[in-house]
Amino acid sequence: MRNAENITSIRKLQFKLLPLFADHLLKNKLREFTEKQLDMMFEVDFPILKYYDLSIYTKEQLIDLSIPSYTDFLNAAINNKLKEFIDDAVKKWVANQLPNITRDQLVVNDIKLAAYVRKKAFLLFIPTYTSDVNTAIELIKEIDDYTHEAMSISFETYLNINNEKLIEVNEALKKHEAELLEAQEIASFGSFEWSLDGGKSSFTPQVFKIFEMERTTSLPDFLPFVHPGDRQKLQNAINKAINGEEDYECEYRYQKNGKEKILWSKGIVTFKDNKPVVMKGTVMDITERHYILQRLERNEELYKQAQKLTHIGNWTWEIGTNKVKFSDELYRIYNLKPNEEINLERFLSFVHPDDMTKVTEQLEYSIKTHKPHMIDFKIIRDDGTLRIIRRHAEVLLDEKGEPYKVSGTGQDITKEVLLNNEIKEREEKLAELNLSLEQKNMALERSNKELTSFSYVASHDLQEPLRKIKTFINLILEKEANLSEEGKECFERIMTSAGRMQKLIEDLLSFSRTQVYENTLKLTDLNILLGEIKANYQEAIMEGNLKITYSKLPAMYVVPFQIQQLFENIISNSIKYSQPDKKIIIEINSKIINGEKLDIIPVNNSNKKEDYINITFADNGIGFDQKYSEKIFEIFQRLHGKNEYSGTGIGLSICKKIVENHGGFITAIGKLNEGAKFDIYLPASPLAVN
Repeated sequence: MRNAENITSIRKLQFKLLPLFADHLLKNKLREFTEKQLDMMFEVDFPILKYYDLSIYTKEQLIDLSIPSYTDFLNAAINNKLKEFIDDAVKKWVANQLPNITRDQLVVNDIKLAAYVRKKAFLLFIPTYTSDVNTAIELIKEIDDYTHEAMSISFETYLNINNEKLIEVNEALKKHEAELLEAQEIASFGSFEWSLDGGKSSFTPQVFKIFEMERTTSLPDFLPFVHPGDRQKLQNAINKAINGEEDYECEYRYQKNGKEKILWSKGIVTFKDNKPVVMKGTVMDITERHYILQRLERNEELYKQAQKLTHIGNWTWEIGTNKVKFSDELYRIYNLKPNEEINLERFLSFVHPDDMTKVTEQLEYSIKTHKPHMIDFKIIRDDGTLRIIRRHAEVLLDEKGEPYKVSGTGQDITKEVLLNNEIKEREEKLAELNLSLEQKNMALERSNKELTSFSYVASHDLQEPLRKIKTFINLILEKEANLSEEGKECFERIMTSAGRMQKLIEDLLSFSRTQVYENTLKLTDLNILLGEIKANYQEAIMEGNLKITYSKLPAMYVVPFQIQQLFENIISNSIKYSQPDKKIIIEINSKIINGEKLDIIPVNNSNKKEDYINITFADNGIGFDQKYSEKIFEIFQRLHGKNEYSGTGIGLSICKKIVENHGGFITAIGKLNEGAKFDIYLPASPLAVN
């Protein structure tokens, strides 16, 4: 068996982030870190805990008792000496110096669960150390590297200890078998001659001792003590021998005086005149051998399970015979039929051409220097699939110091490598997305600056010439009495056009304000906003030309000035497009509706299941053709000539932009000469606002 130094000498555990993280845990979270691992140890039910009586301690006492060992571990991590820490633990394990337990009491689940608890504890405390995603990812990778190496070393040590036990058991079995042969030679087992024709039977004293009987007159006297489950099997074996079908041989359970034995007996029947005369044979108590074989089978099964769990198999290459032996797990990894004969050439034939040189060079290096090596390489299996193998190998020397065998382990690390590659690809993609987002933010910032500049020009530089034009036209009309009627009409047309242009600039400014969404949402009573708008039309309402009715509206998180502008634009639109000589009636209502009932929301929208506040504005105006229901929300789109109705074609575009700013939707339904209805849908929750 290799010692602990050889097991870990090829591994280096040097980290960049883990020492700082361990220092953080030691200084700030030591007790919580210790307590969390103790809690998880009891949750997962460590097999090894059954060897300790922990009921005599309180939880706080257990934490206090455990803190020194966790302190040692964290100090090792801080000083980048985790390899030395693991080496020391392995040495104690191999040397059977573990406190209160023997090295054989550690099982596979102890190794798995210890790694699981340590790793999970690390992961749970990462948020207390950093909120940076990249740092967390790198730290997790280092934790995974440590966990992988610690488990690999532990499993390798466990396998070596079990190999040692298997050797011991095999040696014990061989010794026992030698003793049985010797006992057979000196007649320490029982022998008998059983007369089958009514003659006298004879039995050695050892037979009575085995069957725990003082005397017997016939061999069948012991049959009642044979285990009921084996009685028919034994009787059949005897009958076949007596009938000349085959020699007598049987293994069976024997129960006497509250004990159970495993007996094995063998005999030959002598015939005379084709009739059975006598059976001569032996009987042996093989109870001890039977249970040794059972334990050996269990140990072999555990060994195979450990390899299967870790995807680690073992192999040997006998240099003299060129034969290669695989464990069951390696047969699975290489996708070979069990027990297929393999030589070195067949072994190397699986190696990917890209890796063949380094694989053979490493093997030659170990044979030449007698030093172990570790290498990762690709293989191509017979079915064409590719696997990535991590191989450890060491050279065994004969009594002359010459290499005669190379043995080692092979682990399938394909998933690990693919996962690491996937993580790397995702990190690269994330970096690309971050760069793209940064570029888009810069473009958005430039756009906002340009929009601000446009707003300034529109509000100052563009409107100032218009004011001067209107001022000088008014002066001309007031002071120039000799103007012809045609001249006055021309100046009035100029004045009208200047007014329209000023209105267009003002509407463009209003629309531009909706392009920049203010993140500050305020809980606003919509009834107050609507009341302020209604007050502006108080004169028309008092004269009976206008009626605005509305049910109680909810309070919502909104941008108040935008919602007020939204309501005012829709109401002014209804007044503008009213029917002549007919009282204008505008009805406003609201209700809550689930997004799943709205066809206007895309199926894949994340807010599909949210509730919406549906606010409707219905009037009795001139209406419109329903085929233009979407066109009316487009900027500068008009359904009527400018001489028929004033306006710039921007008002409803502003409405749509304001609603979208709040994460909502707006639709319109119209009927010619009957009226129009506008449906506004705003998310009921402020979280739904983008």
